Amino acid sequence: MDISAQTFFYHLPRVLDDLASCCFVSIDFEFSGIAKGLGPSAKSRSTLQERYEEVKNSADQYQILQVGLTICHEDPETATYTLKPYNLYLSPIIDRKLDLDRNCSFQSSAVEFLLENKFSMEDLYKNGVTYLSRDEESRIMARVMQRNERTTARSSLDVGDHEYESLAFLKDVRRLVDEWLALGKTREDYLNIPPPRPITGPAPSNHPKSMPTDLNRFQKRLVHQLIEVEYPSLVTVSRPGFIQIIDYDEQREKAVRDQRVKWVQERIWKQTGFRWIAEALAGGDLTNLEPFCFINLMSSSKENPQSSLQDFSRGVKQRLQKNRPVLVGHNLFTDLIYFCRCFFGPLPERVEDFQAMAHKMFPVLMDTKYMATHNCGSINPRSSLQEINDSLAAQPTPAISIHPQFTKYNTRAIDHEAGFDSLLTAQVFIKLSAQLRDRGTSGIPPTVPETPQPSEKSKEPTKQVIGDFEATVILPRGPKSNNVRIMFGSIEVEKVVQDNGGSDAGEVTRISLTPRDSPETQKKADEGRLIPRLGAQFWNIYGNKLRVFGTNERVCHIG
Repeated sequence: MDISAQTFFYHLPRVLDDLASCCFVSIDFEFSGIAKGLGPSAKSRSTLQERYEEVKNSADQYQILQVGLTICHEDPETATYTLKPYNLYLSPIIDRKLDLDRNCSFQSSAVEFLLENKFSMEDLYKNGVTYLSRDEESRIMARVMQRNERTTARSSLDVGDHEYESLAFLKDVRRLVDEWLALGKTREDYLNIPPPRPITGPAPSNHPKSMPTDLNRFQKRLVHQLIEVEYPSLVTVSRPGFIQIIDYDEQREKAVRDQRVKWVQERIWKQTGFRWIAEALAGGDLTNLEPFCFINLMSSSKENPQSSLQDFSRGVKQRLQKNRPVLVGHNLFTDLIYFCRCFFGPLPERVEDFQAMAHKMFPVLMDTKYMATHNCGSINPRSSLQEINDSLAAQPTPAISIHPQFTKYNTRAIDHEAGFDSLLTAQVFIKLSAQLRDRGTSGIPPTVPETPQPSEKSKEPTKQVIGDFEATVILPRGPKSNNVRIMFGSIEVEKVVQDNGGSDAGEVTRISLTPRDSPETQKKADEGRLIPRLGAQFWNIYGNKLRVFGTNERVCHIG
């Protein structure tokens, strides 16, 4: 299903509701450029730190242009996995009224590749969903708060000694202000610069002949500066064509400042766009997402009909905190770096710090490339997404169905469209998971030929071993919850709650990893009809390990 800027907020509550109940989510991205060091000309081997720096630098320069998101629900009764694939363009444009520019870079080879695969630049800019990273939001708010501080008033005018026309204009403004103030209690409550001219007849005697009828932007700025520097008991209000000067009133000015902050915050929440979904995937804070967003979802929900909209929206947000889907990708290393940079902010310098940060956000990561190439030896096997999917096509179980409202890819494959690739990734993960459940450390699908190939576009996450029956996962900042659950079972979670003042150890919730499924469900998993339950060796071997060919380590362990 395609999502555009026009339909995003209609689909958003349904996506969030699905994320709160799904078993896993697969992702795929298209970029405006990738690290050049990942191409055929790259040196034969690098360290994981060097590869991380390459991808990190490219994520600083280039953007995610298209997002593919496939949400999977498991029905243990029928042993069926239902997939909902989404595809959307991600607009690089920021609302100019937020007064923050974003540099957007394109790599010519990347653009050529995208256009060859029917990527629409028009849809990118006209129909792309907006987003705003945590870092960008913080910078916008910091700028607003700084402007609201009256103690930071300027001490001089930005006018040079030789700018004679500007100096003459300021002299006229001073005279008008001084004459107005000299009237004392008999003066009007405000002074307009320039004073209004009568429709007919001569101009008032106090109207300077050199004063224009309407002020341009530069002249308005001079008036603002003059009052700020020389008349601290007055304030200016910009009007179309003129400036209005009034007495400073602390209570009124505070109300104006508060209203300005509220206005900016509301525009930020609207601009946040796709980051609401990113925050949901990362266990982030959705407190500021308006309850009104969920009104259509609530009207069609079978939950408690007596609950208020506020309670309903709070319930969805709490479920997102407690039920964390497994995050799946193919060649996930690059996608994960771009994802964190794009939606959260600048990344740490050391790969070890990135691994720890990523694990806080995503307790369980699965890289289908690592699954398909585990213990592959020194020769890199062919392991493209399409090849692996083709090799598994004849495998009858687990059963997979596409939700009837998400049929875009049922009759045609759209290679290198993010939504389609995320769908393939989901299918590969389901079938590989069942195929590899009893394989121990061997895991290469027999139909995928192992032939040498050059170092390719790297997408590798890391490994954090989920122990035989327990693991420790640090979840990202967000509202406290009493329970955290990963689908396919529960894992022992050490939850560190972070606030804006830094990270402090909060309450620790520990949950055993023992699967809670019925014997019938466990039997289906043992037979390969369902994905293995947490606690199986499968998760120890493949969980939180991201393939990074072309490096000495060859694997990035998350955690």
